[in-house]
Amino acid sequence: MNKVLAGYRTPLVAGAGDTVDFKVHCADGGAYQADLIRIINGDSDPAGPGLVFEEINAPFAGCHDGVAQPIRSGSFARLPVSAAVDTPDLTLALAVFPTLFNGAQQTIADVTDASGVRRVRLQLDTQGHLTADANGATARVPVQIPLDRWSFIGAAVDAAARTLTIWQRPQPNGAGDDAPLRARETAASFSEDHNAPPAMVTIAADWTADATPAACFNGRIEAPRLVADALTIEGGIEIVRAENAPPGDPALLGFWDFSKGIDTREVRDLGPGGRVGDVINLPVRAVRGFRWTGDVRDWKQAPREYGAIHFHDTDVYDMGWPTAFSYTVPDGLRSGAYAARLRRGEETEYITFFVRPPVTKRTDQPSIVFVAPTASYLAYSNETAHVAVTRALYGESVALLPEVQQFLDNQGFGRSQYQAHDDGSGVHYVSQNRPIWNLRPDTRAWAFPADTTIIHWLETRGYAYDVITDHDIQEHGAAILNNYKVAITGTHPEYLSTEIYDAYEGFLGTGGRLMYMGGNGFYWRVAFSDAWPDAMEVRRAEDGTRAWVAEPGEYYHAFDGEMGGLWRRQGRSPNRLVGIGFTAQGFTTSSHYRRQPDADNARAAFIMEGVDADIIGDFGLREGGAAGEEIDRFDTALGSPPHGLVLASSEDHAPDMMLVNEEFLFTLPPNLDPRIRADITFYETPSGGAVFSTGSIAYAGSLSHNGFDNPIARMTENVLNRFADPVPFEMPDPQDVDVPSDRASVFTGQRITA
Repeated sequence: MNKVLAGYRTPLVAGAGDTVDFKVHCADGGAYQADLIRIINGDSDPAGPGLVFEEINAPFAGCHDGVAQPIRSGSFARLPVSAAVDTPDLTLALAVFPTLFNGAQQTIADVTDASGVRRVRLQLDTQGHLTADANGATARVPVQIPLDRWSFIGAAVDAAARTLTIWQRPQPNGAGDDAPLRARETAASFSEDHNAPPAMVTIAADWTADATPAACFNGRIEAPRLVADALTIEGGIEIVRAENAPPGDPALLGFWDFSKGIDTREVRDLGPGGRVGDVINLPVRAVRGFRWTGDVRDWKQAPREYGAIHFHDTDVYDMGWPTAFSYTVPDGLRSGAYAARLRRGEETEYITFFVRPPVTKRTDQPSIVFVAPTASYLAYSNETAHVAVTRALYGESVALLPEVQQFLDNQGFGRSQYQAHDDGSGVHYVSQNRPIWNLRPDTRAWAFPADTTIIHWLETRGYAYDVITDHDIQEHGAAILNNYKVAITGTHPEYLSTEIYDAYEGFLGTGGRLMYMGGNGFYWRVAFSDAWPDAMEVRRAEDGTRAWVAEPGEYYHAFDGEMGGLWRRQGRSPNRLVGIGFTAQGFTTSSHYRRQPDADNARAAFIMEGVDADIIGDFGLREGGAAGEEIDRFDTALGSPPHGLVLASSEDHAPDMMLVNEEFLFTLPPNLDPRIRADITFYETPSGGAVFSTGSIAYAGSLSHNGFDNPIARMTENVLNRFADPVPFEMPDPQDVDVPSDRASVFTGQRITA
């Protein structure tokens, strides 16, 4: 069932005076109605409060004509050429590492003149054979090009001999490799003459006048060279392997080095032309090239060994749709989650965006801020990997959410960082400039609707609060958090950059109070880039519960050069920041917490006031309990503060609640492993602040139970009331704290600090 309505907006986060442009695709071109809503509760579970919206007057409200938009997926590069005179002879040569034969033609490089007329093109045909076409002739290598290994390829146009020659030679792959013996060379005769100077080399796609992706290539490309001469195979390979452009060669039209400007959008020509090209739709850089030795794993230390770019026909940075309507955020509009709501017949589409408060502190500043984890929303954007996982665990009969099925039918909108491209390589980058099916209310899928239950709780209980986002913290650091006394996270703040992690530490270091209202938070390190401001990068390195693993030697971000992977592997575990860290996951049933002895500690009296039961949270919208989905535990061996209090711990989890793989040194049956638990914790900071952590994604789904009159809501409200009180917390003297021996896991393989 293809979607009729789909859309996105730019930017994702806006403040007063900023204009949000909405891009809308209407598959059949019909009209639709649009209006603006503030999202107060986006969880449509009938057992809960249901959808709660505030309708906002907006100039764009009303009927709009729908237009079908193109699906612009596929990455490529455009390299301008400086050539002033006719060039009857021409050689195009480069190194290539194909990763997918998909039954379609894939263009490796396309050389065109200023009018767009083709001079020479290298392609893979539908069977994976290298082909070249020029001057009306086509040459084809009779054997498939090797998949998943480097080959040197080229095509030469010889005007005097009137031949088009094509070659491929695999790079040797070990001492016993016969690659040189498997070189192939084929020639074809031509009768047409095209001598106009080449003006553009399009890499990994056909040239198109409007830069729409066409015949996109899947794989890596390195060191393209363009020469106004008909080179032999030996000459072509020699110039591809050359590290520096031959000086003073008038025939050299292009000598591009992808190892330059890895953290930019640029592609640089080191030849006499010196032109700068650009990459489109965000292919992967900082990847191994044919020169990689394995001696260096950080591309910044040996950039020449990372001189390749990995292109995919499923890459998306910007769909490039025209603006259907716009909205300028007026002064005084309260911060929060908003959406342009599009309706047509029975279909409703929500294009969600966020309005930030003023960045500078104001006289009516509330003391509370909710932080929408927009980095995590991007990581999960259009995620469908759970379909394969849940069906593998629970059977093929598991029903799909309608919006998931719609995305499966419209995969040109780009994938999540939980998926792979069609060639099996992981999705390193995600962008906000495309339709995102799960960043919307009225879906039971993942984080955003669950996070709005916290907003609804704040709204219902009458708290004054602001809403900011990860993107605001990325831009403004701890300064924007320091406008508030209390920061409340969403249910799953899993992804954060160094800047965001630093900001939280800075906030706590100046006396801030943090309520971590979820599970599996502060887990993956990500990167943002000024060159690609609407995208986010992840490298799933070394360890962690993950859908794919970065290739060896490719653990460092292209965006910022930092080592990717788990924060736990960077020496900055979530336990150090919020007292607990990811320990297990399971999605069929949520359980409850049992009160622990620390709940009777005088330091926790304000939290447990009015909460007398031993069993806490045996109810909720997320699989029936407050402790479930993804859960975190307290562990001093991983950095949990020794003076932290464990107020309650979960128990009796279903068999599918399994330990995460970074914990595996050896295994125990799930019902015997003490690490499989969610801990509700509290600790004070030296600066007078404090941290309260719930240890479960499912926790917030229990707030609204019984009209917000329940132990989970009462305990959470107790914390918020005290955290909003400016009176500093007092941290106990570490010498007065005895840490129970079970507070440090014997299974971590790390030094036990208790």
